[in-house]
Amino acid sequence: MDFNKIKSKIIETKNKAVIKSADLLSNSLFTIKTNEELKKTIEKSKKTIFTNKETWETKEFNKKVIIIFWDEESDFFKDSLINFPVLATKAFSQNIALKLAKIKIEWLNLEDYNIKDIPSLVVFENEKVIKVISWRENILKLVKSIKLDINKEIEKF
Repeated sequence: MDFNKIKSKIIETKNKAVIKSADLLSNSLFTIKTNEELKKTIEKSKKTIFTNKETWETKEFNKKVIIIFWDEESDFFKDSLINFPVLATKAFSQNIALKLAKIKIEWLNLEDYNIKDIPSLVVFENEKVIKVISWRENILKLVKSIKLDINKEIEKF
């Protein structure tokens, strides 16, 4: 076997692995596939109130949820296989839920979430959209930032 055949076999194997991994991620628990799942995920952004039973002190905790809306037939999704774990780690470190959402969900109206372009990263707090980051380049800026505090990075947009 010559070098070109080996090289083409390696590229073919890599492409098959990327397609298989993209398929696994799109069918995983990280991906929202129905309108009900989307609503349940957004409900996780509700403010919670905690009362200490000894001191009767009440504390409120604001919660955030990040949902990335994407077209599963685009190259962005295949490219995001490398980037998604980085975003998931940053979100986890800030106690933020992170999910992917397909745009071809039945009864989904993207305008309800202020989405004009795909892909878009939408930040929810108290079940309301507080920030929409559109375009692949802007989302990749969040991934490539070396800072772990995703909240401060999102505020820059």
